[in-house]
Amino acid sequence: MTTGRNNIRKRGSTWTSYTYVTDPSGRRYQSSKDGFATRREAEAAQVLAMAAVEQGTWVHPERLTVRDFLIDEWLPSQRPPRLEESTYVSYERNIQQRVIPYIGGRRLQQLTPMDLNGLYRMLLESGRHPGVAAARKYDEDLLDEIRGLRTGGMTWQQVADDLNNRYPELQSVTRHSVASAVRRADQPRPTGVRDPGLSNRMVRYIHTIIHAALRDALRWNRVNRNVADAATPPPVASTRRARQVTWSGEQLRAFLNFASDSQYLPAWLFLATSGARRGEVLGLKWHDLDLDAGTAIISRQLTMVRHEIITKELPKTKIGHTIYLDPGTIDMLRQHRAQQLESVEILSEAFIDDDWVFCRADGTPIHPERFSREFIRKQAAYNTANPSAPLPRLKLHGLRHTWATLALQEGIDIHVVSDRLNHSSTHITSQIYTHVTRPMQSDAAERVAARIFGSESRSAAAG
Repeated sequence: MTTGRNNIRKRGSTWTSYTYVTDPSGRRYQSSKDGFATRREAEAAQVLAMAAVEQGTWVHPERLTVRDFLIDEWLPSQRPPRLEESTYVSYERNIQQRVIPYIGGRRLQQLTPMDLNGLYRMLLESGRHPGVAAARKYDEDLLDEIRGLRTGGMTWQQVADDLNNRYPELQSVTRHSVASAVRRADQPRPTGVRDPGLSNRMVRYIHTIIHAALRDALRWNRVNRNVADAATPPPVASTRRARQVTWSGEQLRAFLNFASDSQYLPAWLFLATSGARRGEVLGLKWHDLDLDAGTAIISRQLTMVRHEIITKELPKTKIGHTIYLDPGTIDMLRQHRAQQLESVEILSEAFIDDDWVFCRADGTPIHPERFSREFIRKQAAYNTANPSAPLPRLKLHGLRHTWATLALQEGIDIHVVSDRLNHSSTHITSQIYTHVTRPMQSDAAERVAARIFGSESRSAAAG
């Protein structure tokens, strides 16, 4: 098998590598890969392809399996910065856990729409990966690590202590919970018992991943058509959104007063008065704030990927999304800054000054999941202390919904609310907060009718 003319071309903003292969029968194939950010990356991929041909490890397109294509060719082409890290991890996990086990051994060129329809049926019936539903905190890599620690002689308590020290999001686990998670993951499933199925929405998401992969396979001359075009993923019903749980202004004020002893109070208060998302608030740096002008620029967020805290720049605008702050929040931020500077002076070099507005005592970022858990725990403490007037259980994201609901109830224009929440359109805002906007529309209808018919004629008009 030999290689012929090879070249590198720029297509749009990315580079494509073309390698031409002639097999022993004289049949000629074009092998291409695109999506490279630089010419050097494309050249490196071409060198690997040529080496595979020379070493006899090049895979004939007609013998390429779905697994080989997805794992060896497509996923590597999607690595950041092509995709966001969190998106790439999601693609990788779903391919490994929910696509490969079912159709990974199928020849790529022999894949049919019926194969995909069969995959979707199986995912709907029994799509959850064994062990994951039973132990949501633990992915397979972590479970393997735990098994290795046990094999090395650690007790369950030692394993739990080790996880507590190395993974901030696992600081609440105990020896009992770790042992239970491993036992559930390792337990053989009885014959005939299936895992719970995935939702229609999740199966359509997997269909989207497969469609994108096969679209690239078509562009790379691996297949002659995208069979996902002819597949039939399950429909996603257009259901009315469930009403969001929110707090009243009085409930929110009572909680914030109760939480005055928490290190997270400044961040919770900022969430409550800004309507921002958790990651956006934890991603704020002091240079994003102009307290004299009363503004904050939201341009990044903190998120979790593979048990690590990462900073993700928000892509919507290059200059960020600016929100305006109320005087009370500005005063809180000034006090918070003064206290933080005292910590810097006390800790000196032990304080890691990365300019985070909301951070741990040593200056390092706040763990997003711990931040949310502490919010739930503080609610529980409040309800224990106030059994006669408990708060409705509210997730941390509920503070954002609470801000929007209170704003709309106060008559703030929906365009202003939508802009504050950084929604792409007011339609999204009105869909999420229908429980607020619908009564407002009814009230508007009555008020305009009163101007037309007069307040005394409303009942007569109704009659």
